[in-house]
Amino acid sequence: MFTTTALVAGAQNLAQEQAVSGVIEYFKSAVIERWSTYRAEKFFKLFLEEIRKESDSRFESADLNEMLRQVAPTDKQSSALFDAYRRVALSASKDIGPMIIGMLTAGIVLEDRQASNDEELIFQAAEVLNDRDFDDLHKWWPKNDNKVVEADGSLHIFIKKGPDQPPGISLGRVGSGVDDVPINLARELGIFALKLKNTGLLAEMKLPRQNISVVGATQYFVIASTACQRLYELAARARSVPE
Repeated sequence: MFTTTALVAGAQNLAQEQAVSGVIEYFKSAVIERWSTYRAEKFFKLFLEEIRKESDSRFESADLNEMLRQVAPTDKQSSALFDAYRRVALSASKDIGPMIIGMLTAGIVLEDRQASNDEELIFQAAEVLNDRDFDDLHKWWPKNDNKVVEADGSLHIFIKKGPDQPPGISLGRVGSGVDDVPINLARELGIFALKLKNTGLLAEMKLPRQNISVVGATQYFVIASTACQRLYELAARARSVPE
C-alpha cells in the first residue's frame, strides 16, 4: 500500500513538474521572446534610419552591413550599443521608448562618444515611461508650451503654468491661507509628469501670494528642462514613423 501511494505521489509530482516546465516554455516563447523581439525591432528600425541619414556624407556607397561594421569598432561604440540593448530590454514602452533609444544611440555611436548628462536623463525616461505616458506627454506639451525663460545664458527652460488653485482645496480653505501647497502632478497632469519629475526632467515651482486675503493668488508652475523638450521632440518623431 505504501509503495502504491508513493508511486502515485511521484507520478503527481512529475506531472506537476512537467506542467510547470510547459508553462515556463510557453512564457519564454509567447511572452519574453515575443516582446523582446518586438522592442528590438522598434529600436533597430530607428537606429538604422539614423545611420542611413549619415550614409551619404560618411559612408558614401557602403552597404548597410559595411556601415554597421564601421560605426561600432571602438570600446565606446560597442559599450553604447550594449547599454542600448539593456535599456530596450527593460523599457516599459513597447513602441516609443525603444525608438527614442534607437535615435539617441545612433547619434552617440556615430560620434564615438559617451552619452551627455541630458541624454542619460532622456534614456532613463525612455525606459520608465510607457506608451500611454508618451501619449499623455504628446497631448499636454503643445497646449502648455507658452513661455520660455533664459536663465544664465546656458540654461533654457520651458515654464508651464499649473492650476490656479491647488487640487482638493476648497475656496473657503484657500481663503483661510492654505493654498501654498505643492501641485499633485499625478492627479493634475498625469502619471507621466510624476515619472518625468522623478527622472529629473520636470520640476515644480510656486510663487506664493503676496496678500493672504487674495483667494487663489498663489501661482504654480511646472518647469520642463531642455532635456524634456528633446524627449518630447524625439517622441513626436517616433510617433510619426509609419508602422
